[in-house]
Amino acid sequence: MRLSALDCLRRGFRNLSANWELVLLQWLQSLLVPALLFLGIAAPVAILAGPGAFGRKGPVLGRAFSRIAEDPPILLLSLVAALALWLLAYVVYCYFQAGTYGVLWTADRQALPGPPKSPLLFRTFSVRDFFGWGGRYVGRYLRFFLFACLLAALAFGGIVLWIASIAEGGQAWGAGAALGIGCGGIFPLGFLALVFSFWFSVAQADLAREGSSVGAASRLGLSVLGRRLGAVLFLFFVFLLVAAALAFAFFLISIVVDLLLSGAPAMRAVTQLLLLFAQGIPNALLAVALGAALVALVRSETQMPMRKRPEVQTA
Repeated sequence: MRLSALDCLRRGFRNLSANWELVLLQWLQSLLVPALLFLGIAAPVAILAGPGAFGRKGPVLGRAFSRIAEDPPILLLSLVAALALWLLAYVVYCYFQAGTYGVLWTADRQALPGPPKSPLLFRTFSVRDFFGWGGRYVGRYLRFFLFACLLAALAFGGIVLWIASIAEGGQAWGAGAALGIGCGGIFPLGFLALVFSFWFSVAQADLAREGSSVGAASRLGLSVLGRRLGAVLFLFFVFLLVAAALAFAFFLISIVVDLLLSGAPAMRAVTQLLLLFAQGIPNALLAVALGAALVALVRSETQMPMRKRPEVQTA
């Protein structure tokens, strides 16, 4: 049964309210992944600079370069440590995404088809199931995100060529030509960036489907965009509008905190840090809600019956 964009949105929020623990897990992921990425930068510097690198006085980078000159293999060790931590961050992110979408997909499949009804019909969450789905589908998400990164690298190469064309055109034909090349390239590149972000989100929602794969999810993402572009635009517009409102609200709160605690720098820093952590909770809620709405949209499209071709009667 094909659902409208509004029904997908409502069904997504029913799914979210029934499996609200996913919001806390997404929030935990938003803390773990940046922490691992930061350690991937800090650990090599600590290895190169030696024990107590961040507690001693003097330039840390200066001591790091001195140690590289004295013991060149230490550079390889630091690079291995950085790559290991960044790889761990990548695996953790994919694992949490696989677990989240596994629960959302199971919940949407369990509920009755059609417009959303009681949230109790969507209740499937358990810690065991979350980690079970994460372990089952983490390989798919690892391969898919690697594929998406390769596509993004190709797009980045196109941007570099576009910038080089602007510079070359400006030198050869003047500022007017550079402006024309820039304006002529920014619109198709912006359109491709939007299509890529939509495709990425829709395909990610399909990866937790039984029998799906990186290729199948990629093709289905393009197919859903072609058939339901209006619905996808509606969902992204709604969540982008809510995210902007939340960001503005936290910005105002941050200004008020700065004004009230201007005479207490330590308390102000602690409060700002707590606000940063607190802002991650509504962001995680929006991410899970959007994922649940996209799962409902993808399922409504994959369950559409195939049209039979009219039989040709022969005399």
